[in-house]
Amino acid sequence: MRKLLACSVLFASLVGGCSNSEIDSLLMHREARDIKKYSETNWRQVSYSVNMSYPATALTDATFAEMKKLGWSKCSGYQEGWDHFVDATQGEGHERTVFQNNSYWFKDGAFVTVSMRYYAGVTKDKHRVDVPDNAQQQVVVLENKNPGVKEKLGITCPQGSTVK
Repeated sequence: MRKLLACSVLFASLVGGCSNSEIDSLLMHREARDIKKYSETNWRQVSYSVNMSYPATALTDATFAEMKKLGWSKCSGYQEGWDHFVDATQGEGHERTVFQNNSYWFKDGAFVTVSMRYYAGVTKDKHRVDVPDNAQQQVVVLENKNPGVKEKLGITCPQGSTVK
């Protein structure tokens, strides 16, 4: 009986950690491909690719308006719109320009990061390029329920969107 109870608790936590969110279908572009899903107890991530020319976004203002209708609050404290920078974390000779457009959302203790990205090379002198040379946008949606995440990132969310 004790083993059965332990297995039931373990199974329930695994199912809870992998459960779908109300925003899964909303944040999945209709032409998404290479879909990958990961989850743990307090976080889950969905990533996919979509063909679309820069500076288009896989997720639009209309998508985010639907999130607001579902009770999600848009957070602040970050640059809005497209930004780009050189990522040199892979070492000499592996630098790349990252074009990213992030937004942050909060509801009932869940903090969601939506990141749309393009990757491109760098100039001969290792500076960022102005426009990506491809139309493959990478989208990552990360839902995190770990306390204090938004504070660690310096993100501010509207009052009323606190943990219940």
